[in-house]
Amino acid sequence: MRLHSRRLLAAIAATCALLLAGATVAEAKVTPLTGTTTFTPSPQAAQFLANHGVTVAPTGEATAEDGGFVFPIAGGFAARRLNSGLLAHKGGLEFTKGDRSAVVQRFVAVRVRGRGAVLLAQIPGLRGGCGLLRAALAHFSLEHPKTAKRVRRVARHLPGSGRLLRAVRNYCEGGRVIVLARLTNLGKEPRYNGALLTADLKLSGQAARLVNKVAGERAVSAGAPLGTAESSVSVVG
Repeated sequence: MRLHSRRLLAAIAATCALLLAGATVAEAKVTPLTGTTTFTPSPQAAQFLANHGVTVAPTGEATAEDGGFVFPIAGGFAARRLNSGLLAHKGGLEFTKGDRSAVVQRFVAVRVRGRGAVLLAQIPGLRGGCGLLRAALAHFSLEHPKTAKRVRRVARHLPGSGRLLRAVRNYCEGGRVIVLARLTNLGKEPRYNGALLTADLKLSGQAARLVNKVAGERAVSAGAPLGTAESSVSVVG
């Protein structure tokens, strides 16, 4: 890993360490978040899976509820007015057809003002793609350079920074990172001590290839409506 990448990775981990611990939030001008995200497949996606004999089941800490899937938010943060930020989730989904299967897990939703939003995912057992995570988080730092500098300064003295650095590295080393979906029609409904964040998901090219591999045929393409997501988030502390 190049020196620049290592420094960027360390900065990301230090930022997460501060935000998730809730320290000096007022100074950093960011908001640490917790909560859950519910993903509901679109009728088109559900029909496609049924037509091609592909089943979907939650893995890890994810659960199936009322035709959708619920993922606990492992940690997250947002800039003022929630115009940019990140939500990292626990659990995942397993797609299966006969003896073929694929798991996508540890979803990370990243929204950057002026640059759109994506949903990243990890495919365990494979390698590569960590630059996607670093690039997405770098966009956040570039938009908020003073905040990032302030956060890094405080995080140097925060217990647990090393553990979170290892966690970020483990995310990159524990599987291939892909763009699972593009997030569109982003919405926000303020609620007591938090908000309800909504988005439509459009299948990425990487995810389409993964699904087609499980299905055993080229039956879906990038841009297909994957479903909707609702994140019920609340402020930590």
